[in-house]
Amino acid sequence: PKYIIYPIGICILCALIVSCSNGQKHVQERSDSDSVAVPVKNIEVSLLLTDEELAGESVYNDRVDELFDDFLYNYVHDMDLRHKRTKFPLKERLSDGSMRTVSEDMWHEAFKFMDKEYTTTIYNNEQEKSITEDTSLTQASLERIDLVKHVVTSYDFVKEDGKWILSSVRNLNFKESDLSDFLSFYSRFAQDTVFRSKSLARSIRISMLDPEDDTQTIEGFITRDQWITVDGGIPEGIITNIRYGQRYKRARNILMEKISMGNGMSETFFFSKNGRKWEMVGYEN
Repeated sequence: PKYIIYPIGICILCALIVSCSNGQKHVQERSDSDSVAVPVKNIEVSLLLTDEELAGESVYNDRVDELFDDFLYNYVHDMDLRHKRTKFPLKERLSDGSMRTVSEDMWHEAFKFMDKEYTTTIYNNEQEKSITEDTSLTQASLERIDLVKHVVTSYDFVKEDGKWILSSVRNLNFKESDLSDFLSFYSRFAQDTVFRSKSLARSIRISMLDPEDDTQTIEGFITRDQWITVDGGIPEGIITNIRYGQRYKRARNILMEKISMGNGMSETFFFSKNGRKWEMVGYEN
């Protein structure tokens, strides 16, 4: 069964959030019927390669190069692999438009931003998530988005002879990105709590696991004043975006998926543009 949360149910909502946060965490597999929760498997550990596997390129290709996500996880966590799969001297476009080349001995701390407890990816809609399973991709990018300095660093990968390789790096100002409109809004949304409260929809749709029956979800609506009882921390500071081919020009709906690096649990924040104003309209975990 599903439950509807009304404004007068804020006390009940608070109790549910506390109970849910103390219970066993799950990842939710969705279907057209009621959602089913399954225990999280620490898949990242299984993707880390042993020394023996790293020594054999054929084993590595079979296990990881097929999906970009699998390759990227190994690439950012293994320095030797980063050097093997980077096209040196690497061409880098700076934010002023000038170019430089990066030598192999300079390539050490570039991916420290991936040490955060979570990553984020931005989509136009739920259906677009299926692109992560596309084995025919030959181009993809990892974006480092600095919400304070308003700079996007794009690490651009290509797949050559069945192997993913970092081919170039670009540094862009927000205004040069097709996400410019949303990022300008979200930068302020993440840093300014007063602006954030004004940018919440009057009625926010939520979907979350039922702490009393983890095979069911609680779905309903809360008011903007009740958001504080749900908010466990929005992505801020330096965030990421993985581009598998998404384009955002004139986007009026955005969903930002936040995935924990430790256990694969996810949260999704839904935004919609109402006239000229972006609002957060939904949340799901």
